[in-house]
Amino acid sequence: MTEDFDRILDECIDRINRGDNVADCLSDYPAYSERLGPLLQSMNDVQKTYAFTPSADTKRAARQKFYAAMGKQGRVPPVLSFFRAIPRAAAWATIAVLVVAIVSILVIQPIFNPPMLVPSPDGNFAFLISDERNDIGDFESLNVTISGVGLQAAGSLKRFEFTPETKTVDLTELQGEQSQEIWRGNAPAGQYSQVYIYVSEVKGKLESTGQIVDVKLPSSKLHLSMSFEVTDDTVTRFTFDITVVATGSNGKYILKPQIGDSGARQDQSLLE
Repeated sequence: MTEDFDRILDECIDRINRGDNVADCLSDYPAYSERLGPLLQSMNDVQKTYAFTPSADTKRAARQKFYAAMGKQGRVPPVLSFFRAIPRAAAWATIAVLVVAIVSILVIQPIFNPPMLVPSPDGNFAFLISDERNDIGDFESLNVTISGVGLQAAGSLKRFEFTPETKTVDLTELQGEQSQEIWRGNAPAGQYSQVYIYVSEVKGKLESTGQIVDVKLPSSKLHLSMSFEVTDDTVTRFTFDITVVATGSNGKYILKPQIGDSGARQDQSLLE
């Protein structure tokens, strides 16, 4: 149930970022609306605040009143003089500018622009793709194109991203114990709690008919909530297992993460 909620929350966030409104997302998931509503509304409020930019006239008027207040109230502390001298609306606007600037530097910018990790053959972190069997036998080929991968630090808003060196994988070749390394490089040591795969394209060809079929994603990314650790003195090999599942007798399929077969292991020998 928690995994379903996390997936739905991610999808709604993506939709709002693309221009949808909160009400539409809640109407699509009425069973989760009570939990989704406050989270989506808070995110929407932050975005609106972040988009606030005072006009040039407002900033110029605030500066003029500040200098005037300094001249008239020489014995009063400058900060108090400033806020007493300007109208309440201008004061709140100035406070909002300061708050948004601080939030932008410390919180919003790191989230929207996470650091990009650098590939290295001797890096301490390797990322692999595998496929749990389920309905993969229906396909002659199932090519998944991955545009990026994100790692979420545990107990923090910090997220790190990298672009795979191998961008397209055929899941029919990665069944069961088979896996394919798509990136290796240096990741900051520490605890991580979530992994995201950003998928730009999925192309499936059926074994029986050769027909090209649509394989849907819950959103533009696949998401796993899973704790693991990266250290500087070992290589952490994280395998993200993806599975394809038929949604019924209508010939449609969905791509989803398989948490039971995903995970990290540390291999000391790879550093030697």
